Amino acid sequence: MQVAKSVTMKVSEKINRDKFISLMNFFNTYQTIARLYYSYILENSLEEKLISGEITAKDLKNILHQKLYRQIRESFDIGSQTAQEIRDVVVESINSYAQLVRKGRKASLPKIEEFTVRLNYPRVVSIFEHGKEFDFFFKVKVNGDKRRVAIPIECGEMQKELLKDALNGKYKIGAFQLVRRDGRFYFVIPIKKEVELKRSYDGVVGVDLGLRYNAVITLLYKNGKITEVEFVKYRNLMHKIRMLWHRIDELKSMLPEGQGTSKRIQRLWKRIRRMNNWIAHNVSKRIVEIAKENNAMIAMENLKKLYPVKGKNSRKNNRRIGNWVRGKIVKYTIYKARWEGIKVKLVSAKNTSKTCHLCGSQGLRTGANFFCEHCRRTYNADFNASVNIGIRATLPDAKGCVNHPVWLKPYKATHGW
Repeated sequence: MQVAKSVTMKVSEKINRDKFISLMNFFNTYQTIARLYYSYILENSLEEKLISGEITAKDLKNILHQKLYRQIRESFDIGSQTAQEIRDVVVESINSYAQLVRKGRKASLPKIEEFTVRLNYPRVVSIFEHGKEFDFFFKVKVNGDKRRVAIPIECGEMQKELLKDALNGKYKIGAFQLVRRDGRFYFVIPIKKEVELKRSYDGVVGVDLGLRYNAVITLLYKNGKITEVEFVKYRNLMHKIRMLWHRIDELKSMLPEGQGTSKRIQRLWKRIRRMNNWIAHNVSKRIVEIAKENNAMIAMENLKKLYPVKGKNSRKNNRRIGNWVRGKIVKYTIYKARWEGIKVKLVSAKNTSKTCHLCGSQGLRTGANFFCEHCRRTYNADFNASVNIGIRATLPDAKGCVNHPVWLKPYKATHGW
């Protein structure tokens, strides 16, 4: 199985002015050509033919090549490989829309402000190590001749190590993407490798994602021991996010009638998204680290159907559910675990926190605590859920540890609750 990991590297602020202008002109030319391809498709209703099956994505590429390729090469100073890459990016976006419509899903034509700038490696962009002020330079072919512009790159230690391993042949490097954010340029590089998922594990890491704790991670061994419980909560960041919500509410109350948002509000939402991404990356990283250290598979809840419902929950809870990064944590955990060859299993979330992980009986949950009326034990509800998730991943029909082939000993936590 082939897995991929994206590495984002920043174009240095110390870049020469002429080089920056060349890169910006290349980016803008790319967008102009992409819109030409896109407009031609819409003007000639080629997307409808693609939906009906009259033509395929390959046919659409051939049509665009025949009608526009020569005109684009004559009008723009750009390489043939780049022109073909732009055409492929546009066709892929239209084909994705067509596939959704054919499946009967509601879909609208993509309204794209900026198309993905994809650069073929090594024909359009190449890498060389400098070793002095900058770790790497990316040489980009920004026009039709063979001359390339050397772009200085800044990156962290992890990104540098991954890219060096790829250059030494340990991993494969895919097509680069050039991204513009807030007036700055970044390169996104997919690093690929072949991985075989492990078939035997010594245990399972059960993960409960909640609103009280970002994650509760429990390690269950096959020998019947629950050896590790970790409560993960980024209190300061969650508090900052709540303060930003209040600030957004204040700003919305001051907006003129009929105006839904403002640039200032959008900047605050961007800050919240960055914080949520940081939380999701760090929680998923910790989950995979524990699984890797203990040769364990990972079990998580399938929470796709959980979303805010107006009238059912309070506004405060709906906002917490809407801001809950459960989906990102699951997504990031899956790709990071696959990179390490670790299996991730999603199980039903039904009654995981209301079932006693020891005897399998239904109990009472009040706030953060769970009480089992059968065995008269009290647990932290999120810890109880994480153990049940681990049990469901290994034996879906087992009701509690007493029905597990190897009876799990109750864990007495000394911290966290």
